[in-house]
Amino acid sequence: MLRLYILRHAKSSWSLPGRSDFDRTLNRRGRSDLPKLAAAMVRRDYLPAAIYCSSAARTRETIAGILANLPAERSDIPVRHVDELYSGSLENYLRVLAAHQSPQPLMIVGHNPTCEMLAFWLTGGAGGSSMMHIKYPTGAIAVVDIPVDRWSEIDKGTGTLVDFVRPRDL
Repeated sequence: MLRLYILRHAKSSWSLPGRSDFDRTLNRRGRSDLPKLAAAMVRRDYLPAAIYCSSAARTRETIAGILANLPAERSDIPVRHVDELYSGSLENYLRVLAAHQSPQPLMIVGHNPTCEMLAFWLTGGAGGSSMMHIKYPTGAIAVVDIPVDRWSEIDKGTGTLVDFVRPRDL
């Protein structure tokens, strides 16, 4: 059984004129959500063995802030920044997953609409959270279990939504 954490970056800022979308950083609310997300991940034992993160500023800042708020003995999770996850399609995200070799829990840190599309693709749109069906907000984490042994074997509709964590609920 594989476990995937799909994290949409925390709330970002639009307030700096002239800054490209790629270079947008988190706003105050986004930064203040990171300690709460980290604490929830520890409490619920939602810690991946590896992380694939979009190379955009707001995703890098999101994962760095979460890791900085984990206990020291649990914060050394390897992070790989992947250009394909910025404005990437569902196929890009699936390609990144399929290339991963370890069966340990994995996290993808990305953007909407692709985070939402990936969660729906994996679960067939079914699952335990009506909140995910309404909106996949910034900072939300979908926890999906997939009954296969290799990431290259995942298929549409085979995953089960275990949890959907939203910062506003913490």
